[in-house]
Amino acid sequence: MTTMKDARVSPVFRYRDAAAAIAWLEQAFGLTTTERHAAPDGSIVHAELRYGPSAIGMSTAGPEVTDNPWTSVRSGLYVCTADVDDVHHRVVAAGAVTATPLTDTGYGAREFSVRDPEGHLWSVGTYGMAAATGEPTIFPVLKCRNAQVEIDWLTRALGLTPGMSVAGDGGGVKHAELSLGRDTVMLGGADGDALWGDDIQCTCVYVEAVDRHHEQAIAHGATIAQPLADAPWGSRGYYVRDLDGFLWGFSNYRAAGRLE
Repeated sequence: MTTMKDARVSPVFRYRDAAAAIAWLEQAFGLTTTERHAAPDGSIVHAELRYGPSAIGMSTAGPEVTDNPWTSVRSGLYVCTADVDDVHHRVVAAGAVTATPLTDTGYGAREFSVRDPEGHLWSVGTYGMAAATGEPTIFPVLKCRNAQVEIDWLTRALGLTPGMSVAGDGGGVKHAELSLGRDTVMLGGADGDALWGDDIQCTCVYVEAVDRHHEQAIAHGATIAQPLADAPWGSRGYYVRDLDGFLWGFSNYRAAGRLE
């Protein structure tokens, strides 16, 4: 079975106006566009933006297509790994039903998609967005009604390795971190609804100069979801919503990845 040591995890978004979102994310958050592919009508078929070595993917949202689950969600995650067939075997062995079958795509990747117990959509494939080396800076966070069930499934089906786990007041899991290759995926409990709203996915980014980054985001019209503050565990950060309402967190907290 695969060890997934090469894996890289990237959040993926569908924006109403991806072209405008790209320009705004560059100015407000300091992301850098590394790939951009537009259709004749100007819509974005696929784009990649990096912050450090980590990346996000995005496209322009369009009509829902029956056999393409990505057209029915606002966001999801893409796992890049050379061991796609092994991961697919693991997912099937865990009893999961794939959302799209394992296939060789027209853009040269081999991949499949699956939904986890909380409804988050994952694709696992050979297409690389993030840099192959470097300490990660972007950490997807998934909202969970039952974080322990999610942890068990991610471990069994996708091969993530459980790490830090913080218990909530009711005894459940309030916060957890799981590693996959060099990257880390974090889980947040459903008790944070005041911050999350209807979202089920958030993107946390490590930044060194948090106060300066906060000023830059405010200057470009970002909507503050949680003010800049020092956390009890020693980090400093804030949460913000972008032009399409996606939730982002910026802080000097770096989740513990597995650099090797």
